[in-house]
Amino acid sequence: MARAARWYAIVGGLGLTLAGCGGDTPMGPTPLIGLAASSAMFTALQGGAAPASVAIAVRDAGGGTLTGLSAGPVVFTGASGWLTATLDKTTAPATLTLTAMTGNLASGSYSADVPVKATAGNSPQHVAVSFLVLSSSGGTTLSAAGRDTVFLSSPNTAVQLSVQAGSQYLIAVVNTDSSHAVTEDFTLAGALLSAPATRTVPLPAAATPATRSATTSGAQGPTFTLSGADQAALATMQRLTQNHLAMLEANREIYERLGNPRAVRARLQAAGGRLAPISAAVTATIGAVNKVYVKKQLSGDCTNVDSIGARTVAVGQHIIVLADTNRTTWPQTQRPDSSFYQSFATEYDTLTWPHILTNVGNPLAYDTALSKLGKATVTITPVLNGIGGGIVAFVNGCDFFPFAASGPDADFSNVTEMFYSLTPASNGFTVTQWEKELRATSAHETKHLVSYTDRILNNSPVFEQIWLEEGLAQESSEIWMRHFNQATWKGNANFQQTVACEINLGAGAPCDLADTKPLALVIGHLPFLFMYLQTESQSNSEGLGVDTPSNYGAGWAFARWATDQYATPDEGTFIKSLVNEPTLNGLANLSLHTGQTIPLLLVFWNLASAIYATPTYTAADARITIPSFNFADIFKVGQTQLLCSGKPCGLFTTSGTPVYPVQPIALTAGAFSHTVHGVPGTSAAFFLLSASAAGTQALQLESGTGGTIPSSSGFRIGIIRTN
Repeated sequence: MARAARWYAIVGGLGLTLAGCGGDTPMGPTPLIGLAASSAMFTALQGGAAPASVAIAVRDAGGGTLTGLSAGPVVFTGASGWLTATLDKTTAPATLTLTAMTGNLASGSYSADVPVKATAGNSPQHVAVSFLVLSSSGGTTLSAAGRDTVFLSSPNTAVQLSVQAGSQYLIAVVNTDSSHAVTEDFTLAGALLSAPATRTVPLPAAATPATRSATTSGAQGPTFTLSGADQAALATMQRLTQNHLAMLEANREIYERLGNPRAVRARLQAAGGRLAPISAAVTATIGAVNKVYVKKQLSGDCTNVDSIGARTVAVGQHIIVLADTNRTTWPQTQRPDSSFYQSFATEYDTLTWPHILTNVGNPLAYDTALSKLGKATVTITPVLNGIGGGIVAFVNGCDFFPFAASGPDADFSNVTEMFYSLTPASNGFTVTQWEKELRATSAHETKHLVSYTDRILNNSPVFEQIWLEEGLAQESSEIWMRHFNQATWKGNANFQQTVACEINLGAGAPCDLADTKPLALVIGHLPFLFMYLQTESQSNSEGLGVDTPSNYGAGWAFARWATDQYATPDEGTFIKSLVNEPTLNGLANLSLHTGQTIPLLLVFWNLASAIYATPTYTAADARITIPSFNFADIFKVGQTQLLCSGKPCGLFTTSGTPVYPVQPIALTAGAFSHTVHGVPGTSAAFFLLSASAAGTQALQLESGTGGTIPSSSGFRIGIIRTN
C-alpha cells in the first residue's frame, strides 16, 4: 500500500497556503475524487492587488473514470463574494482554480468552503479556504536584539515587521482595561509577505494545542542546599497570606459604609457620645496588661471582636509591643525569649521608623484624634492564628474610628495606630521563623497605617485598590530589606544578593551564613510573582487584583517597575505621592503621578515582566526592564541550583519546572492565525516569533472570531526583538 502524503504549499505574491489530504491510495473499481490540496490560505493587503490564483489538481484516486466534476457553490462564513472556484474540465484529470479578490473587504480573516463533486464514491470533497486581509501599514524594523516597538493608539494593529534569519521577537498582546473583570478574546494573524514562490511543509493530521516556548536554563552553576525549615516557611506564608487580603477588603467596606472616621467622630460628639473607653487605652508601662479588642473574623462589623489581655512587653521611642497573656492558646513553648521584644522595638526605632518616614509617610499624622500616644502599637495574639485558618498580620480600620458601644456607629475600637500579628504555632511558623517574618512585616503593616492616616486626613472618597495598596506595602518591606541584603535601587540585584541573604545556603552563598536575617522577599514577594506570571502565560486567568499572587507578586512588581522608571528625585518622594493621593486609586493614581497613559504603563510593564529566558541583549529602552532586580537570574538559580534532602528541587515550584515563569506561545514566521480567549484587563498573552529566514512578517490583531477588532477594545501590542 502506498503511504498517504500530507503537505502544504505556499505560492506566489503575498502568500498562498495549500494543504494536501489523501495522496495515492490503492486503486479500486470505484472512481474517487483525489485533490492535491484540501485547504488554501490567501493573503493580501487591504485595498491592494488580488493575490495570485491557485490551481489544485483533481484526479481519479480510485478506479475507472472520474466524470461529472463540478465545483461549488462556495459557502462563505461571514462576508461573501470574495472567492470564485472554477474547474477547467468535467472529467479528470482536471484543474480547480481558486481566485480571491480584495474588493472592499475590511482587514480581517475570512473563510469559505468549496465543495468538489463528481460521480464518485467519496463525493463531495471539500477545500477549506481562508483569506487574511491585512491593513496597509508602514514597515517596522527592529535592527538589533533589545530594540522594541509598541502600538498604543488603537487596537487595530497591523504591522509589517522586517525579520532577519535566526531572529526572535517577544510579542505581548495586552488588555489595557483597568479592571481584571473585563475579559476579551483576540486573534493574532500573520503572513510572511516575502515568502518564496513555493514551499512544502507537513500537514498535521489534526489541530494541535498551542506550543509554548519553554526556554532551557543553559549552563548550571553550583548547587545550594535548601533546608526543610525554609521549605516549610515558604509553604506557611503562602497559606496564610490570602486572609490578609480579605481583611483589607473588609476595611474598605467598613470605610465605605461608615464614612470618614472624622465624620463619625463629629456625629458622636454632636450626640454627646463617649469617644474612647479608658479600659481600651494602651499603656507604655512595661508589665501592664491592656484590654485590647481584636477582630476575630474576616467579615462582620467593628463589634465582631475578641477582648484579650495583652501585656506591654517592650516600649521603644516609636513602638509599643503587646503580647497576649493567654498561655493556653499561646503556650510558653511557642513564645520567643523575652529579650526578642525589646530587640524588635529597638530595630523598629532605628531602622523601620526612619525608613517609613523617608519612603512612605507619617503613620502618626492622625494621632491627635486618636490615642495621642505618639507611638504605633503591635499586638501579638493567637486570635489571628484562628481567623479563617490563620492570617499573618493586619491593620484593623475600625481602630481609626471612635469607640462606641452601641448605636449605628458601634465600634469596639482601640483608638490607636495598631497592627496585629499572629503567634508562632505548631502548625505555622516556628519561633525562629516568626521572629524573622515579623521584623520585615512591621515595614509592610506600618505602610498600611500610613495609607489609612493619609486617606482620612485627605477626606478621600475611596481607599486604594487592594493590588496597589498591597504592592506599595510590599515595596516598603522590600526597600527595608536593603538593610540586610545587597540590593540597591536600580542595582539589578540577583539571587545571591537577595534570596541568599534571607536563607542560609552554605558557604557558596555567604550573605546569611549566621541564618539571622529577616524573611521577606523569599516568602512574600518572589514566589507570588512567579506564580502570577506562570498562571498569566499558561491560562490567561490572571490580572491585577484577581488573587493573592496578583496582589503580593504582580502588585509589588508593578509598583517597583513604576518607581524604577518614574521616581524623581528619589523613591520616597514618588511612593509618598501615591500613598498620599487624595482622590484617585489604582491605575489612575499611577497614571497621574507618572504622567503616563494607562495603556503605556500596562504594555511596558507586561513587556518588562515577561521573564521567559535569561536575556542575552541590552535593552535599548529601560522601560522594558525592571532595573532594581535581575529576576531572570533569581528564577533560574532558584529553580535549577537547589537541593532539598539531597535531591534537585525548585524554590518557586517543587519540581523546579518551569525554570522561568512565562512560557510564550511559539510561532514560526509565516502564515498563522492564533486565537486566545478571555484575557483579563491589565494582563497579557505572550508569543515568541522565530524567523529562520529574512523577510517581511505581517502581523495583524483581529477579533476573537477573526474579524475587525472593535475600536473599543482595550488590546494593545508591544514587541521586543530578543535575538
